[in-house]
Amino acid sequence: MNENKNSILIVDDDTSNLMELSHILRSDYKIYAVKDGANAIIKAKESLPDLILLDVIMPGMDGFDVLVELKSDKRTAEIPVIFITGMQTNDKESEGLSIGAMDYIRKPFDTKVVKLRVSNQLKIVNLQRELQNAVKMAEAANKSKSNFLASMSHEIRTPMNAIMGITNILLQKPQLPKDTIDALGKINSSSNLLLDIINDVLDLTKIETGKMDIAQEEYDLERLLIDVININTPRLKNKPVKFILEVDEFIPAMPVGDATRIKQVLNNLLSNAFKYTHSGEVTMDIAYEPKNDGVMMEFNIIDTGVGIDHEQLKILFEDYARFTTELGGVTVEGTGLGLPITKKLASLMNAELSVESTPNVGSKFTVRLPQKTINDKILGAEAAENLRTDRLPKDPSIGFVRKKMPNASVLVVDDVEINLYVTEGILEPYELKVDMAANGLEAIEKIEAGNTYDLIFMDYMMPQMNGLEATTLLREKGYTAPIVALTANAITDKAEMFLQNGFDGYITKPIDIKEVDNVLNKFLNSHISH
Repeated sequence: MNENKNSILIVDDDTSNLMELSHILRSDYKIYAVKDGANAIIKAKESLPDLILLDVIMPGMDGFDVLVELKSDKRTAEIPVIFITGMQTNDKESEGLSIGAMDYIRKPFDTKVVKLRVSNQLKIVNLQRELQNAVKMAEAANKSKSNFLASMSHEIRTPMNAIMGITNILLQKPQLPKDTIDALGKINSSSNLLLDIINDVLDLTKIETGKMDIAQEEYDLERLLIDVININTPRLKNKPVKFILEVDEFIPAMPVGDATRIKQVLNNLLSNAFKYTHSGEVTMDIAYEPKNDGVMMEFNIIDTGVGIDHEQLKILFEDYARFTTELGGVTVEGTGLGLPITKKLASLMNAELSVESTPNVGSKFTVRLPQKTINDKILGAEAAENLRTDRLPKDPSIGFVRKKMPNASVLVVDDVEINLYVTEGILEPYELKVDMAANGLEAIEKIEAGNTYDLIFMDYMMPQMNGLEATTLLREKGYTAPIVALTANAITDKAEMFLQNGFDGYITKPIDIKEVDNVLNKFLNSHISH
């Protein structure tokens, strides 16, 4: 029964004081008692009491010396100390408080005062302990949630890879009936929506757990904007909406920042603009202001859509908030996480995100993003004009020609049979020589048997020998051909990890046919038939 009580160490060189305090407190607390400073320090480290009552004036080490010693050791530094003093003046009180004492109890002892001061201090101790336990439980729950989402991400992405991959393979077939094309298009659209939901939840988890790292790397602004255009213009579909991009030709061409997260912010804002605009225009205007060590880039996304009323603006950036209402009866699919994630990403990049909106008139989202620069290269008039006049293809799949590579040989390594089927189907139009292996060990055996490959697609998670182990072993044996990881795990940013462990790149499942095309063109360019 005594084990559940708070413990108190009483230190006083006067035996009568020890006995009196012990008598006052024994019924409510577990008591330790010592008569000098040296033994007080030993006992404190041994028993780790919840509170120490420490006499100020003692022979040898006085109370001040003991307290300084206790505070210097991390094992005892957080134990609260109440000084015991027979002095009736406040001369020494400030000295004790300044080195860490929590309170004073004066002699002769008033039983009620002693009990109250001890009780009040231990209430604080117990509350702090409860808070620490709650924090630990929350951290454990958060870690459990992250692990669960990582596992679920992998498990969901594997069948998603099959659904989206087979859909894309079928869409490659010539002369399909129109109703079949329409049905496959709906499957593809729904699959992409589900993938967006998965990505939103994972991104939110990464941000909440502090695992979202912001890169500081030089990037090509023109390339970034081309990617944003290609991703977003298909969202217009057949709407009578004009997309306009205006960009200052003198803006730095190679800023320093996180291109991936900037694209994510712009994609989220443009996606919303296109969803809620049924006619008129969506404009992305990009300007900049010089700063001491770089520039302040300003992205304005302006639409003539349904707009947002005052009440909706208040909750616009709250998690899971949705604003499909009376304005035109708009119903939009999604999690309601896009804008909250955008706000959080902007904050991580030290950017400001603001919005102005009028119902039935439109909205304007502004991102002011500080970026460093390491050279004076500007975008230039030609690039700005090409972007401004919308000369880029609106859909990356339109005019997407797969270049034949009949002389190239590729090895696909994956333990899931349907993933091998999908990857082989995606590679079929390139007329490559495709070989397959079910795990890393089998891949190594094929190479050691004399098979040569110009490129290896290596699944990351496999039994017997995973992709990381296989790639490490191949590199140790002197294998130099490019190896690209295939991964269904998107809970953490993997690029750096893959590159540091012998891979030349990676593709996230579900496999994007455009990413595959980029990889093939990058590593097998010399094999393209002309």
